[in-house]
Amino acid sequence: MRTAQSTYLVESPRQVPSSGKVGPPMLIVIAPIDGRVIDTVPADTPEQVRDAVERLRDNSVLWRSLGVVGRIHWLNMFRNWLLDNHDGLVRLLGLETGKSESEAETEFALTIDALDHYRANAADFLGGKLPQAPMRPGAIMQLTIAQQASAVVGVIGPWTYPLALTMIDALPALVAGAAVIVKPSSQTPLTLRAVAAGWASLGAPAVFESVAGHDAGPAILDRVDYIRFTGSMETGKVVALRAAARLIPCCLDLGGKSAAVVLADADLGKAAASIALGGLANSGQNPNGIERVYVENAVYDAFVDKLVDEAAAFGPNLGEDTGVGVMTSAKHIEFVRDQVRDALLKGATLRCGGAAVGHSFEPTVLADADPTMSVLTQQTLGPVLPVVRLADAGEAFELALRTPAGPCISVWTADAAVGARAIGRFAPARVGVNDVSIHLAHPAPY
Repeated sequence: MRTAQSTYLVESPRQVPSSGKVGPPMLIVIAPIDGRVIDTVPADTPEQVRDAVERLRDNSVLWRSLGVVGRIHWLNMFRNWLLDNHDGLVRLLGLETGKSESEAETEFALTIDALDHYRANAADFLGGKLPQAPMRPGAIMQLTIAQQASAVVGVIGPWTYPLALTMIDALPALVAGAAVIVKPSSQTPLTLRAVAAGWASLGAPAVFESVAGHDAGPAILDRVDYIRFTGSMETGKVVALRAAARLIPCCLDLGGKSAAVVLADADLGKAAASIALGGLANSGQNPNGIERVYVENAVYDAFVDKLVDEAAAFGPNLGEDTGVGVMTSAKHIEFVRDQVRDALLKGATLRCGGAAVGHSFEPTVLADADPTMSVLTQQTLGPVLPVVRLADAGEAFELALRTPAGPCISVWTADAAVGARAIGRFAPARVGVNDVSIHLAHPAPY
């Protein structure tokens, strides 16, 4: 069996064929489940990205001229193509991400849901006039708001949901009349590449292209008129600064570290089972998943014991949809392992897990975690639950709000009033009181 180190995507050096000419760099895409090569993809150079954006800019004029009805016609055709190619796309998505069949199926369905949402609401979103009261007596004036799309929108997507999150950003831009260039993660470029080829096969206006490679992202930022980015906070800062330097708008959907707060009056059994599910499902590779656990001192030891029991049972033998499965890349397995090592060196106690097994990482619980450890300050996206002991609810709430705060926080308490106050205190994060569903929620187009 190949080691985990053999499973990550690499960019090969330029190939030198027998003619002596230097070929383009290639991305070698590896199946995380078994380490075999799925495909090789040419990595686009900055010059190729520049040419693609200029093509899209030229073609966007015709695309806008079609109007909403004309654009929806092609999106209907595109929807039919997606459904006709459902089996192959779901299989390819599962192959390059390591997702189970049902997880890949869900992601495909999210893409169709987004497409249906924007098809159904396009006219309302893009039309209408807003009357304005007269500015002076006797004057009859009306203010009309006209929606004008950017010529070319760039979408840089993540490896966590490479199809759904990228298309959730691309579809509204297409509906509005923009051309779109997408750059999927270099770990998972194949499904988006296939989808872009599907669009081209329809004979639709050439306003949707996919590029790949490590140089493609910066090149997109240097050329497009609007950027949508989903990914880490660190990269998001770079994207924002680069967009600001060009004075173009950007929209960032950045990762964080969603938290769970367990108070002394909580049902510890329910809290432990739910937090294990919310942090370990899909190998912790869910942007909403629990990555920090704060527990009041009075119940800390009892809770950790229950959480360890739940995590230990949450192994790969439970089945592809409930247990911890493969991780998308061996590079990320090493990243998670480094976080665990850092925590142990700084005094954390390993209560279970902590090691890579083949192409998976064991469900891991770290007791005695400290807020200075990287496992509490950097997004993990892995099956690791660091548990912090705190004196009281006030301290727990304060730490849960600290950067890098995540999109979701769950509070576990028997006191309804405390739960209600937590909802207001943690806004605008999504808050669940004795409810783990927010940590399992999939991305939505609205």
